[in-house]
Amino acid sequence: MTGDLILVRSILAVVGLFLLITTVASGQVQDFEGKTISTVSFEPPDQPLMPSALAAAQVLRSGARFRREDAASTIDKLFATGRYEDIVVDAQAAGNGVAVRIITTVQWFVGHVGVKGDVRQSPTPNELIEATHLVLGQPFKEGDLAEAETRVRRLLERNGLYQSKLQIETNDRPDIQQRDIQFVVATGSRARYGPPVITGDPKLSDDTIIHATGWRWPIIKKWRRVTELRTSGGISAILGKYQSDGRLTAEVLTDPPTYDPATRQVTSVIEAHGGPEIEVKAVGAKVSQRVLKRYVPIFAESAVNQDLLVLGATSLRDHFQSQGYFQATVDFEELPPDPDHQVIEYNVNLGQRYKLVHVELKGNKFFTTQDLRDRMFLLESGWIRERHGRFSDVFIDRDKQSISDLYKSNGFRDVSVTSAVQNDYKGKKNDVAVTLTVDEGVLWTVSKVSITGASALNLADLTTQLSSIEGQPYSDTSVALDRNLILTRYQKEGYSSASFQWRAQLDLEHHSAALEYHVDEGRHLIVRDVILTGIETTSPDVVERLMTVKSGDPLSQLNLSEIQRQLYQLGIFSRINLAVQDPDGSTDVKHVLFDFQESSRYTLAVGIGAELARIGGTTSDITQPEGSAGFSPRFSLDLGRQNLWGRGHAISLRGRVSSLEQLASFNYLAPRFNNVEGRNVTFTTQYQVSRDVRTFSSRRQEAAIQVSQKLSKPSNLLLRFAYRRVQASQIIIPRLLVPQLSQPIRIGILSGNYVQDRRDDPTNATRGVYNTLDVGLASSAFGSQRSFARVLARTASYHKLTRNLVFARETSLGAIAPFHIPSNVDPGDAIPLPERFYGGGSSSHRGFQENQAGPRDIGAPQTAASPGAAATGFPLGGSALFVNKSELRFPLLGDNISGVLFHDMGNIFDKVSNMSFRVHQHSDTDFNYMVHAVGLGVRYRTPVGPIRLDLAYSINPPRYQGFGGTTQDLLSCAGGSMLAACQTQGRRLSHIQFFFSIGQSF
Repeated sequence: MTGDLILVRSILAVVGLFLLITTVASGQVQDFEGKTISTVSFEPPDQPLMPSALAAAQVLRSGARFRREDAASTIDKLFATGRYEDIVVDAQAAGNGVAVRIITTVQWFVGHVGVKGDVRQSPTPNELIEATHLVLGQPFKEGDLAEAETRVRRLLERNGLYQSKLQIETNDRPDIQQRDIQFVVATGSRARYGPPVITGDPKLSDDTIIHATGWRWPIIKKWRRVTELRTSGGISAILGKYQSDGRLTAEVLTDPPTYDPATRQVTSVIEAHGGPEIEVKAVGAKVSQRVLKRYVPIFAESAVNQDLLVLGATSLRDHFQSQGYFQATVDFEELPPDPDHQVIEYNVNLGQRYKLVHVELKGNKFFTTQDLRDRMFLLESGWIRERHGRFSDVFIDRDKQSISDLYKSNGFRDVSVTSAVQNDYKGKKNDVAVTLTVDEGVLWTVSKVSITGASALNLADLTTQLSSIEGQPYSDTSVALDRNLILTRYQKEGYSSASFQWRAQLDLEHHSAALEYHVDEGRHLIVRDVILTGIETTSPDVVERLMTVKSGDPLSQLNLSEIQRQLYQLGIFSRINLAVQDPDGSTDVKHVLFDFQESSRYTLAVGIGAELARIGGTTSDITQPEGSAGFSPRFSLDLGRQNLWGRGHAISLRGRVSSLEQLASFNYLAPRFNNVEGRNVTFTTQYQVSRDVRTFSSRRQEAAIQVSQKLSKPSNLLLRFAYRRVQASQIIIPRLLVPQLSQPIRIGILSGNYVQDRRDDPTNATRGVYNTLDVGLASSAFGSQRSFARVLARTASYHKLTRNLVFARETSLGAIAPFHIPSNVDPGDAIPLPERFYGGGSSSHRGFQENQAGPRDIGAPQTAASPGAAATGFPLGGSALFVNKSELRFPLLGDNISGVLFHDMGNIFDKVSNMSFRVHQHSDTDFNYMVHAVGLGVRYRTPVGPIRLDLAYSINPPRYQGFGGTTQDLLSCAGGSMLAACQTQGRRLSHIQFFFSIGQSF
């Protein structure tokens, strides 16, 4: 594009010069040669160039002698600015001198390109805009519109919109020489496919080919509507059918379809050539077709040629060598073809199978062995994965090069790495050891660094940031880092064309280098103005407050890209084009263009799922406090409205319905509060009924406001005030059916939450830390009927022990401390049931089922004033929490299946003072002890996180007393009658727990 523009401008300059010379030859200007210029004027008077740029390009000046060379130079300089389409110099007699007029025609540039009409998909508005080939900020020619219209119509027709109507509207902005273009589309009815015409040598029946295209519904046989994606997908499906039949060289060609307005159908001509059936097999070793298809690229490329066959042989050889056949060789042979059958044989000579049992590094002093091993591909055999190790000549060469590059990047220019392979290591047949010996050589250092050519900018503050400073190692890598540092500084200041050269004077005696950096600063570009286009519903000040670049500032692509990134983070724009108007023009002061396409304002998401497990939920069956197997279908509906009132705010309505939970919530999001990046304000109201705790059903009505602030890339701070009404209903334990626990309670709580995430991969971390701290205070000062302080801290760390072993640990510690307890409330009931800690389950403590940890109902003794109550054993939650989980993660099968050995310990305690690390339960009414569980897990890697299967063995699960009768018996017992039925029986939670979920446990 840049070269074409320069060529066009050169041609225009030559044409202008030719016209001037023609005028001179005609005698109209020649007579003025050498005469004094009395006046120089421009027509029209208002010119697109700034006065300083116009004066710099103007060679003809009042009082000077008129010369044809000066006129030609003026035309050249004005054309070079890129702001003119045509320039004519006119000279007229004025007294004894000459009056010069410079007649100009300005150049127009492409501005906002938009699409209006009933266009949503196939094609999308973005696809239509891309089809125009109109580039923001580039020169606009009249013929561009006709070409753009043709391309858009072709795109519409490829999507079956033959009856569409297209209009083009333009809006000129003379002040910035910009032409905005709008394509108004009325799509009309979409055509349907018709029976295609199949030619060539297809080797498949017409019905088979038509069925493969998917252009017709399978059962009702009705032709589907035309889209470009469906058309190309149909052709790909035909090729896929040929490939599944082994015809790898098949070709499928199509001509542009014909449209019949009467039937509103299109007819495609499909030219298919099936080609011969290609059979690939291995000779000399048993190789499955799956392995052949994985390593022989003719299957992926759907082509057969010498290069692909050679690559297949190399890939197979590397595969067998990685399986322990370190001396394996593979070549191939194309057998003489039959008319419709071609056989390709890969001849495999496996040789002996070896095992790489030892890899040793010698001579390394500057880097530790572990540092080098982390960069190596060679791998000793393991007991589960890589049973024969990872070894081949290619791998040895790769590791030698990797180690050598590491040393050279740290100043060891003369490093050399050699290898030695030892067979029958330690006398054991077919065991192999590899020794890599590093000759580090001498460390080269930097003796001096000088920077020349930097006159516009003061680079003194950069000298301490350079990688190459006096006394530091000298390497090309460090120089490259310095180059990026210096050029980045120039680019931030508007010197986008700055260049960097360097040379080194080597001192062989002292092994040092004197570096000289030279900077060619180039042009200094300045922002003339920032132009915003494409904004329709968004309030302009939402965008303008992020425009930190203004008129007169350096034109820095880095700063502009940062603005673009922040604009995208608003979440209200689907596309933001950033361009410099006329980037190739010689002027240094330029318009910066931001062109926006706003996102859809409404979103709708519907979800269906289910949970099948031992689940909670209150039930009339009081004999199973530990829960029972159940099925819970789940339905969700999310409706969102983006860019509310054009301010970038958003509202959403969310609903969840299942047998365990009903939730309705309303959320209002105000991003970038007070125009501070990373600061968001959220208002939330919600109504929730949850039955995942066996003892009761939790009913919650809540309103909350939250302010979140991103402190740094890994750290976030959240401040939240919530006012809620909580109630425990459907309580299964009769003795708890008292006003303090069954009546609704108002909770007003102010809380702060700090999150620090330094994990390398949030879905499957191998190193880093993840810490959270949640502190809350509920008080009557906030309108709360219960006063308590709440703290919950979690810290997790991940350590890579070896190449394949990762140790992960998470510790959780929580406490709830009540204060100002009302006189009519028992201290043990000061914390409402829904506000207590609950634990146990796949993401908490795998020694328990969901929410089964901690204190349980132990009944009440019979007194003269009370008939007492039998124990039910249902969980009650607690005011203190401690859980520590440890995992050893390792590969199991291939790259996607891994294993975990884990140990979980901890419990929920009734209060902080009763927290204990003892491992024995004193009695079946004592739950304040540490429960330990060990287990084995399997993880299957997926894009959204690992699918997790855990089998846990609880070493010391709690014993408790449970009721053996019916609910009516329990109520009668609590009422003082049928005391003979108030019998309990000893129980124990199961030693074996089983969990299936998605995502790591922590």
